[in-house]
Amino acid sequence: MAKGEVSGIVTAFRQSKFKQDSYQTIVDLAKPDHAGELLGARVVWARKDGVQILGRVVALHGRKGALRVRWDRGFPPQALGTQVKIVP
Repeated sequence: MAKGEVSGIVTAFRQSKFKQDSYQTIVDLAKPDHAGELLGARVVWARKDGVQILGRVVALHGRKGALRVRWDRGFPPQALGTQVKIVP
């Protein structure tokens, strides 16, 4: 298991041909070497005024080290492209 916090960037919502899931996003890691070890880890997105949304890594996405994160509440679309902390 990776020690300490890992950072990543929220790149997109999980989507299909006809719908988009606001509870699941794709997160690209800064260092994708050990992405498989982060399955089940907690993810925290924090707004500047202190509001936090918590999530959990549920699966890998693709072969380049991206993760699929399921959030406890809907993820705001204005937050796409922002940074999240992954705590193993």
